[in-house]
Amino acid sequence: MRILAASAATVALLLASACGSDAGSGATSPEAAVSRLMSALEDGSCPDVQDVVVTPDLVDCEQVETLRGSYADDGVDLDDVSLSAGEVVDDSSSVTADLGAGQDAETWQVERVDGSWKVLFDSEE
Repeated sequence: MRILAASAATVALLLASACGSDAGSGATSPEAAVSRLMSALEDGSCPDVQDVVVTPDLVDCEQVETLRGSYADDGVDLDDVSLSAGEVVDDSSSVTADLGAGQDAETWQVERVDGSWKVLFDSEE
């Protein structure tokens, strides 16, 4: 079962990477949006974070930079993260990211905006 979950996470990450290669293209699923955000945060890439969030103007790029490598620092391999989306209601859903490595799961809220999935995220305090 663990292999199946890891394979599903790998497929989701590959799909997200394909989506990420075309800036502004948007994510095709809630899981892909969260995968792209998590990868962008791990990379400390503010433009990539802004591309996948609902309110890009509210992203604090300095804070995003400080998050570079934070998943790896916590022992989380993004290739092993298992993502599962909840029910879609009125173009909104949630995605649970099982981080493994003894870490608590993260839950992200997502919305479909103009046909693409975006994550509700702002790093401003």
